[in-house]
Amino acid sequence: MKTTALAAALSFFVSAVMAQEAPAPKKWKDAAELSSVQTSGNSKTSTIAAKNLFNYDWRKAALELGAGGLGTKSGSTVTAEQYNAAEKVSLKLEGKNYAFEKTVWDKNRFAGIKDRYDLALGLGRYVLDTADDKLAVEAGGGYIFEDRIHSANKSFGTYRGYAKYIRTLSATANASQNLEYQGDFSDRKGYRMNAETAVISSISTHFSLKASYLWKYLNAPPPGFKKTDTILSMSVIVNY
Repeated sequence: MKTTALAAALSFFVSAVMAQEAPAPKKWKDAAELSSVQTSGNSKTSTIAAKNLFNYDWRKAALELGAGGLGTKSGSTVTAEQYNAAEKVSLKLEGKNYAFEKTVWDKNRFAGIKDRYDLALGLGRYVLDTADDKLAVEAGGGYIFEDRIHSANKSFGTYRGYAKYIRTLSATANASQNLEYQGDFSDRKGYRMNAETAVISSISTHFSLKASYLWKYLNAPPPGFKKTDTILSMSVIVNY
């Protein structure tokens, strides 16, 4: 009887010590990405690109910060130039729902955009959230200001739909697909769509390989520019 009581007390003591020593879950993560890129559309080039994504999670909110860019010169002539930065704050609501605020800046001279500012608000929901399948959908509205090259600037209200699906392929790999549609309240022909297909495979605790294809479509581009741009990338990701 005494042996049983002693064993129970010892087990309780060991469990308490292990619980105290267990590290708290990390609230932040950061992924730096270096890519070999091939573009087509308004610019055709092969080059190196870089971007970074930082996430921080609170109990009721989450922050996402991202930035990236690519630039290529042939002699003294710039043949491709794209830069972007974004921030997103999500507020966790009841169940699988959330509200969000998002601001995006991008610059793409070879698509006729000197500066674009995209402000958005909306609601989202995790439609699927299992070990193997995750699907998030968002709907909302916002405002876009475009400083265009060789044409009049534009500013207009928008409505937006977005979906992202992630499928776990194995313990070290996953595939994802996202699709975004933005409508223009001032011009029904001024809509745009973005889609990205990606496969990521972990090769170690901190390193992953990524293959992705980004498709961007603007139905009413600035005069003299094409409607479609694509980016095919092979990347190395460093995770912290």
